[in-house]
Amino acid sequence: DLPAPRLPMPEDWLPTERLAEEHRAIGFYLSGHPLDDYLGPLKRKNILTLAELNQKVKNGACVVKLAGTVTAKQERKSARGNRFAFAQLSDPTGLYEVTIFSDTLEKYRDLLVPGENVVLSVEANLEAEQLKLLARGVQTVDRAVEDAAAMGLRIFLNTPDAISSVKTRLETATQNAGRRGRGPVHLVLSHPDLPGEVEVALKQEYTLNPQIKGAIKHVPGVQLVEEF
Repeated sequence: DLPAPRLPMPEDWLPTERLAEEHRAIGFYLSGHPLDDYLGPLKRKNILTLAELNQKVKNGACVVKLAGTVTAKQERKSARGNRFAFAQLSDPTGLYEVTIFSDTLEKYRDLLVPGENVVLSVEANLEAEQLKLLARGVQTVDRAVEDAAAMGLRIFLNTPDAISSVKTRLETATQNAGRRGRGPVHLVLSHPDLPGEVEVALKQEYTLNPQIKGAIKHVPGVQLVEEF
């Protein structure tokens, strides 16, 4: 008998790649949401989730900032010939739709494409208990939270083998980003040979943002990444 062919073990997808492939295959996110790692910075910038907006709008119409991942957009033309659009978005708490009039659409059309993570300035109100949203401004989520990164990261590991991979990701992100947005990193190691958890503060500071947080969570042996 011929031996079974030895197939190379491919590298697993990064979290963002996995989520994109899930949405492409089945139409929704299965293992998480693209904005999961942004929730801390978004909260620090007073940018609401859909669940928070649903509570706030019960007190009356309001103007807020709302984060979302664009899933679809349909453009239409009014009787007067002006273009407008409906965009569907999602965040970790649900799905929603916004209306975009011609002036806003013309200005921000390039950001309103499927897969883009954005922050919308919206007018929100309830009509017959239905949430109605009108977009007035759009920016990328990275631009919206660029000055609201975590003060520090605490990374929980269950194997020493993960340390070098974590360090490589931190160093690569820091080299590519320069000195902006740096903070302390603590490694917390738990292992049967240890009497308990051992926490070590790394000597230098590293660039910390939602992307690097997501990449570190993906390292085999990393149990949890929390902000502090």
